[in-house]
Amino acid sequence: MSEIEFSGLELPFSKPFFLGIGGSGMSSLAHILIDLGMPVAGYDGKKSSTTAELEKKGAKIYGRHDEIPASFDAAIYSSAVKIGAHPVANIFEKRNIPFYHRSRVLHDCFSHRIGIAVAGSHGKTTTAAMTSFLLDAVGMDPSVMVGGEVAFLGGKGGRFGSGEFAVFESDESDGTFLNHDAPIRILTNIDDDHLDYFKTRENLLAAFGEFVRKGSRRVILNLDDPGIRECLHSVDTRERIFGFTEILPDGWSKSMQSAASDSSVPYKLESGTLTFLYRAEEISFRSKFPGAHYLRNSLAAVMAGIEAGIPAKRGAEVVSGYSGVKRRLEFMGSKSGVDVYDDYGHHPTEVRAVLASMREMSATGGKTIVLFQPHRYTRTENLYKEFAESLDTGDLVYLLPIYSAGEDPISGVGSELIAKSMKKKVQILSEDVQAGCKELSLCLEKGDKLLTLGAGNVRDWGLQFLSYSKADSGISPV
Repeated sequence: MSEIEFSGLELPFSKPFFLGIGGSGMSSLAHILIDLGMPVAGYDGKKSSTTAELEKKGAKIYGRHDEIPASFDAAIYSSAVKIGAHPVANIFEKRNIPFYHRSRVLHDCFSHRIGIAVAGSHGKTTTAAMTSFLLDAVGMDPSVMVGGEVAFLGGKGGRFGSGEFAVFESDESDGTFLNHDAPIRILTNIDDDHLDYFKTRENLLAAFGEFVRKGSRRVILNLDDPGIRECLHSVDTRERIFGFTEILPDGWSKSMQSAASDSSVPYKLESGTLTFLYRAEEISFRSKFPGAHYLRNSLAAVMAGIEAGIPAKRGAEVVSGYSGVKRRLEFMGSKSGVDVYDDYGHHPTEVRAVLASMREMSATGGKTIVLFQPHRYTRTENLYKEFAESLDTGDLVYLLPIYSAGEDPISGVGSELIAKSMKKKVQILSEDVQAGCKELSLCLEKGDKLLTLGAGNVRDWGLQFLSYSKADSGISPV
């Protein structure tokens, strides 16, 4: 197939069709192709604000298999689509239309930019969005691809900019994060996740080790993370590493001796403020969002900005104004004095971090009621004890049935595994959203917070709660 040029790029197709165009990563990539001037179409079985935004930009979206015409020359898919088992994919197979994984298309789109790839078990989306926000705020107009709805992009997760840098979230879940050749890389942390793909922790660490080695210009690392430290055992050269490490306040003065280093940045955390030393300059900033993990992600973004030519102090000033990503400790609204938050956290480490942030926000009073929806049978089977330990740090916890994310059920694996391993008393709700919200309302009082937590559709419970009338909710009126 001949290559077609769009906005100076040569791509091997001219009329792409997205399988599952409403997904977070897929919709972001669709926005990028639209920005390049390419006609975009796709299938999604569910209408959403994401698909509506794409349609506003001219995308044609089909909701039925039999509506799809034969005019497309490429089928773009993610690892969530099982070729051979997906009904829409079968249509394109019968038509002999070539398939392109989204990672390959992203690589082709950003191949003429200086790539900044963000990887890690947790915090990829937030850190990629923060880095993009920083570059955009100083006028660098970066190309962006993140798996979330970013406030400064008007609720989109993708854009093709005119600047020399391209920031993108690099997903390890299917191994495709090793297909990119970005010279600048950020690695937030490494935890035991996606072992359904990697099979063993050794394979997981080896893959991240390769990700670090492939950074040809700079690799920004959280040097305090145990997984990253273990991963570095397989990395034979450290000359491109740009790390950050925490110094306890009582040892801060001694850290001045290493402040001139270009390979390691010391920092400290005190009362919601992060202070770091770079080339003997002491710089402090805060975040709009509670939690030490947000501040560490912000520091990684500032360090990426340094590599892109942004002075450290300026980067810190800008990143403190970062306005967030949908489903990352997102405030959704209030009902009768109860604040409702939503977060995408679906791994025990993420759950623990989010609950720590909620405790900071609740320090002045009120309890946090957590509604957690496990994501995938395999993850629950491997980590149910760790989920129980993390959820036990919450005030009051409810569970939903497992969100399968396309996986087949595993005998004996359900939310009950987590519930039985918890020290706190926990209740499992049904999949009936309205009935579940009525149950939650019985324990909520003015001043409390409701947190919906998980990577599935648990957000729907929070939205339903907010739509209740005071009489229906059972909550005492303000």
